[in-house]
Amino acid sequence: MRDLTFKMKAYIVSVPILTALCLVFFISNNYIPVHVADYVDILFFSLLMMATESFMVPFRGIAVSTSFAVQLAAFLLFKPLTAIIIMIIGFSLRVVKFNGKFNHILNTPLYKTLYNYSALVLPIILGNFLYVAFNGTFLLENIWGEILHISVFCITVFIVNTLLASILFSLLHNKNILYFFISNLKLGLLSSIAMAPFGLLLAFVFKKYSFGGVLLLLFPIILARYTFSLYIESKTQYVQTVDSLMRAMEARDKYTEGHSQRVAEIACEIARELKYNDIKIEQINIAALLHDVGKIGIDDQILNKPGKLTEEEYKIIKSHPEIGYNILKDIKNLENILPIVRHHHEMYDGKGYPEGKMAEELNLDVFIIQLADSIDAMATDRPYRKALSKEQIISEITKYSGSQFHPKVVQAYLNIIEKKAV
Repeated sequence: MRDLTFKMKAYIVSVPILTALCLVFFISNNYIPVHVADYVDILFFSLLMMATESFMVPFRGIAVSTSFAVQLAAFLLFKPLTAIIIMIIGFSLRVVKFNGKFNHILNTPLYKTLYNYSALVLPIILGNFLYVAFNGTFLLENIWGEILHISVFCITVFIVNTLLASILFSLLHNKNILYFFISNLKLGLLSSIAMAPFGLLLAFVFKKYSFGGVLLLLFPIILARYTFSLYIESKTQYVQTVDSLMRAMEARDKYTEGHSQRVAEIACEIARELKYNDIKIEQINIAALLHDVGKIGIDDQILNKPGKLTEEEYKIIKSHPEIGYNILKDIKNLENILPIVRHHHEMYDGKGYPEGKMAEELNLDVFIIQLADSIDAMATDRPYRKALSKEQIISEITKYSGSQFHPKVVQAYLNIIEKKAV
């Protein structure tokens, strides 16, 4: 814990304290009924919780889990206090493989374990508060009549879970909380809201058929987990393919190593400033990484020539957007970035290449990559000149805003610079 920032330490300590205070307050005020189920039921659902937590699917630093189905069923069947006990026991027994290492309670620092307990329990406490406030009951005979109350509970748990994770990521990466909140919404929907129907069904089946019925119901829950795994595996392979193409391209050009990654970082910042959603930002990122892939088809002697290019050599260099387009056009899932790869050297006034298109003929995404590409090129040492200073770059993009660069994109970048200066 010594390596953590003061803000991170304060957050990790405050969440368990807040959870404990809420638990005491709600129990003492009868918002959480003190009702303990049969120990066999507790053990059975704890093992279900352990299994679903152990087979969670890690993605982008967080985990997609099917355990919310078990949490919701336990909440409805045994009331919140017993559900919390089940969650803590199940979580304590889990063994998760992450980055090739098995993680469990015995090799996890105490402060992380306490925070994880709290991140599980606090959403349930707050969800229960609204569930009771909206006159929700725990009478499963009328479970379909409780759909509105259950929906309020599930949405509350989902929002609090996402918020807790977003604050943690914001402190870890020193970025805006809203950015991570929006980024985590989609995965949160998969692991929380999508699991709610399974939770309802699990509660109903256990009430009617006991343990045997639940074991039959495990099949669709396992199938859901497998579906999550396939989705995340396909996304990982997609990103790895893009990364391989980028590295193959940059290995050819000794002057632009790391260029595509830097362009991607600048482009994503501009896209966020322009209020692009998470899916669009991901497309911008992939397009930026692959924008120069066509240079694979350019002769090494031209690509790495230290002196001035001849007119014929420059003409060959200018063919790389078309070459890149032809390389990528038949790859599935890259359809949306093809126009960006093909036109990232077009200009706002129509004097770019390969087709000399005017701004109104092109998507704004093209000009985001175009500006980011130019900014990194100006900020990098080249054989024929030294890197420009930040002031010189700002002067250049301001000077050519409305001719080479799109004014809206230039203004977005200037806004970013201004915010960083504060």
